[in-house]
Order: sequence, then structure tokens, then C-alpha cells
Amino acid sequence: MNLLSCTVWLVGVGGAAQGRFAGLLRQRGFQVESLPDGASAFAAFENGLPDLLVVPVEMADMTAIHMSQRLRVNAITRGIPIVVLTENADPACEQAVLERGADACFCVQSDPLLFMFRVCTLLREYADDLPLREDVGYHAPSVMVVTAPGGVLWSWAGGTPDTVHAEPQTIAQPAILDWVKQNCQQATLVTNLASLEGPEKAGGQRYPDCVVVDLACPEFDGLALVQRLVVLRRRYRQCSRVLGMVPSGQVVGHKATIAFEAGVDDLVDADISATLLMARIDSLVRRKILQDEMRQEDAHIESARARMALADALRRVNADLAAANRKLIEAQAKLVQSAKMASLGELAAGIAHEFNNPLAFVLAHENTVSRSIARAQEAVQAGDLVVAESALTKSGERLAASLVGLSRMRDLVASLRRFSRLEEGEFARLDVPEALSMVLTLLAPKLGQEIEVVCHLDAPAELLCQAALVNQVVMNIVSNAADAILEKRTAEKEKNIKTPQRDKIEISSCLAASTEKAGQMDYVIRITDTGPGMPETLQERIFEPFFTTKPVGSGTGLGLATAYGVVQAHGGSIVVTNMQQNGGACFTLRVPYTPVEEKRSDNAA
Repeated sequence: MNLLSCTVWLVGVGGAAQGRFAGLLRQRGFQVESLPDGASAFAAFENGLPDLLVVPVEMADMTAIHMSQRLRVNAITRGIPIVVLTENADPACEQAVLERGADACFCVQSDPLLFMFRVCTLLREYADDLPLREDVGYHAPSVMVVTAPGGVLWSWAGGTPDTVHAEPQTIAQPAILDWVKQNCQQATLVTNLASLEGPEKAGGQRYPDCVVVDLACPEFDGLALVQRLVVLRRRYRQCSRVLGMVPSGQVVGHKATIAFEAGVDDLVDADISATLLMARIDSLVRRKILQDEMRQEDAHIESARARMALADALRRVNADLAAANRKLIEAQAKLVQSAKMASLGELAAGIAHEFNNPLAFVLAHENTVSRSIARAQEAVQAGDLVVAESALTKSGERLAASLVGLSRMRDLVASLRRFSRLEEGEFARLDVPEALSMVLTLLAPKLGQEIEVVCHLDAPAELLCQAALVNQVVMNIVSNAADAILEKRTAEKEKNIKTPQRDKIEISSCLAASTEKAGQMDYVIRITDTGPGMPETLQERIFEPFFTTKPVGSGTGLGLATAYGVVQAHGGSIVVTNMQQNGGACFTLRVPYTPVEEKRSDNAA
């Protein structure tokens, strides 16, 4: 605790002592407030609590012992240190004060340094045990008095014989209200029993700590009222105590039994003195506050147990979710691998076809060349140079034709080697036109003669990106476009609809201003086709994993989902729309662009 921020209240300290101790405390840096008596202090507790109290043995309205006992009953004020000032060094007085709740006793005639020492020590110890005061505050005990003119409690005047029998019409309000207020408790008078419907109507915002009921009032049945209070107490889970007052001499066995069976916690008659009645009320209030604190502690324990149970349940649920997530990831990995293998199988089938055609051509010409060379040899031996020349010419033509097929196979192998050497996860400078040419070479078997691919590449050739941006994203989109076009052409042929000689897929690139960051340029790749297009209801779903529009067994639904993930890894975007002219689909890819010069200057730096 920072001692400079501590507040010390001087309660009931007057005259020269008040100025002396206030000056000492302020000189040390404390904030000091002076209050005239104990009642003022308890009223001020409603607005805030001090860090330490300094009180004399005797105040105008109560003693230091009385105040200490009151403070120690309430959990909110229980830990506030109390220093009691005495005029003389009296060991017996000091013992009585300390035994009844005070923390220190100081003689005003002693050395002021000892006083400051005790104050600082108490505040230091208080800081170690200071409870959290958030959302809690001190509330003065509240007492409700239920009576009406003509009742014994209305005419009670503190047990003074000459005033007990005063005429009811001469009494403005019951004297007990003043005594309760002098006892630093809130007092509420209830004459209308409709005010007892619930805690929010019972004398203000809070349910009273003690209800004093007139059991001899002619305006209502006191015992029935007590029974009603007991019902309300159970309904609203309150620990309020009930004290009943009967006429003088009626606290006897039979009547007392009836009162206690009705629910009264204590029973007094009209002869009781004011101080004893206040002591009885204090005892009931103290018991009620202790029960409230015990109930709160039980509630805290139950809450802690509930939180522990909830934490255990959450741990179990999290463990189950983690296990399910691991299984899902494994299943997804297997599906992705299956999709890759399916794509690889489709690609391998097309490449095998590409190899098979020129290979068959070469093998067929090999037989022809062998026969032509044999004829040429025979003709040379026979001296027929014309036949030999014709046979050799035919062999040369067949060898030239075979060379075309072998060159095709060589280019295909070179594309496969480049494709296999690309590190798809690393960012590097990629030659986009070369990468597109390689992809189109691998897709040539699927494209066939019915689909023409046209490229308009206006953007710079080099792009800092992952190779997967072209060999996965563009390849998937072009492959899907080819599938859609071929499916459309097949459907049109079945319906005897005239189809165009060739469909078209266009790939274009350009630089455009970024839609996300001002001053940033985007590398834009746009892929359009003359296929059937994409319905608007499906355009938002095609990037979802495992979603496909192809027949069962023809697609995995992971191609465009993978493409979306690759583009997102570049900090870019991918959207699909329909072309207005031919109705085909249009995929637009945007990724941030870094000029080659800027990259080189960064490396040079």
C-alpha cells in the first residue's frame, strides 16, 4: 500500500487534540478527514471506507468499545485498523479497549513519534490483509418498525414509567425510531402492511436486517404478520430477524411459546429499557450479518466448485475436439492426397497418350526405313542406281518425319522435368510466360483440337510468387474450363445443336491499382472461357473444400479450394464471374506486385 494515498478519519476527536493529530498525519502525507461523532462515521461509510480510524475512548454518542464491536461484526469494515486515544496511561482501560476490537491504544500525552509509528505499522499490516473492495461496500444495518397508533410499540418511550401510558394521539412517531438512529442504524416505519410484499418494497432497496413487530397493535394481527414475514424471508432467501414487543408482563410461558412458534426470534415487553432493547436489536442484527456472510461464503464455495467442474468439462470437450480435429486433418490429408493422385493419374494418362502417338509413328517409320535401306543395298549391288536413290530418298523422308515425333517427345520430357523441379512453397522470381507454356504443354492432351488457348500477357514477365500460383491455380482453372467446355459440346451434340468448330480459353495478364492498399500495384491474371458459365448460386461455394459440380467420381472438389488457399497465401484474391458476351466463366486472380528493380535494389542494399 502507498501510505501517501491512505485516508485517516479522526472521529469524535475535538479541541487541541484534533488539530495536533491532524497536523501530524498531514505532515506525513496522509489524507485526513474529521467527523464529529460515531453516527457521522457510520453514515459516511456508505460513500467510502477509510484506511484507518482514530477515535477517543468516549465520543458524544458512543464509546470506542461500542464502535469497535460494531465494525468487527461487518465483513466490509472488519479489517479497518482502529487507534483509540486516551487522556492518561490507563492499563485497565487499554486492556478493555484491545479485548473488544481496537488495534492500538495511545495516550495523547505520549511522544507523537510513537503514534506515527503505530499508524504506519497498522497500515502496513492492513495492506497485507486488505480484502478486495470491488463491487462491495458498507451498508448501515437497517431496522424496520411495524406498528400503528394504539399499539404498544407506538407508545413505548424507552421504558420510562411516566411516559409508557401517554395518549397515542399525542405521539407523532414511535420513540424507537430515534433510538435506532442514535444507534447508527437505518430506521424505517411501516404502518401499511402492503409494503411487505417483497424485499424491493420492504423499506427501500434492501431487505431489513431486523423487523420489530408490535404484537399488540389493534390495527393488524401481529402473529399473522410474523408468519407472513417468515414466508417472505424464505421466499426471498433472507436471514432477517424478527423481534416482537408485547405489553408489560406478558412475556410468559404460554404467550411466549405462541410467539416463538409463529416465527419471532426474540420477544420483549414494554417495560424494557432503551439501552437493553438496542442491545437486543444489535444481537439480532449481528447474527443476521454473520449468517449472510456464511451464506455468501457457501455461495462462493459452490461457485468455485461449479467453475472447477466446468473447467474439467471444458478440458474433456477440448480433448475430444482435439482428437476429432486430428482425425479430420488426417482424413483431409488423405483426401487431398487422393485428389493429387487422381490429378496425377489424369495427367499421366494424357502424357502417355502424347508419348504414344509420336512413338507409334517412329516405330512405324522404322520398319519402312529398314526396308528402304535393304532395297537400296540390293539395288547398289545390282547396279541399279535409280532404284537405290529412290529407296534412300524415301528413307530420308521417313527419318525426317520421325524426327518431328521425337522432338515432340523431347519437349514434353523437358516440361515434365521443369514442372517436377519447382518448389511450390517457396517465393521466388517466376517467369510467368514460360510457366504458362509449360502448363499448357501438359494440358495439351485434354485441350485437344477442339479448344484453342489464346494468351495476352501484358504484365511484366517476372513475378515474385510461389510456383504453385501458376502450376496449381492456373492449371486447375484451365483444366476445369476444358472439362466444362467438353461437357457442353457433348450435351449440344446429343441434342443435335450445331457446335462451333473450336471453343476458346483466353489467358490475360496486366498490372492494376490495388483495391486493398493505396499506391500498391496488383499483378492480375484473368482466365475466361466459352463454356456454359457458372450459376450465381454456385459462385460463392465453388471455393469450398469438397464442393464440386462434376458428376460423382469425376472430381474431388479440392482443386479450386487449393487454388483459393494459394492465392490467400500471397495476400491476394480470386473471384469468379460470368462473361457478358459469351456467357462463359471468368476467373480473376490478384496478387501484390513487387517490381524487379525494387527487389534488386533491396538485395544490393
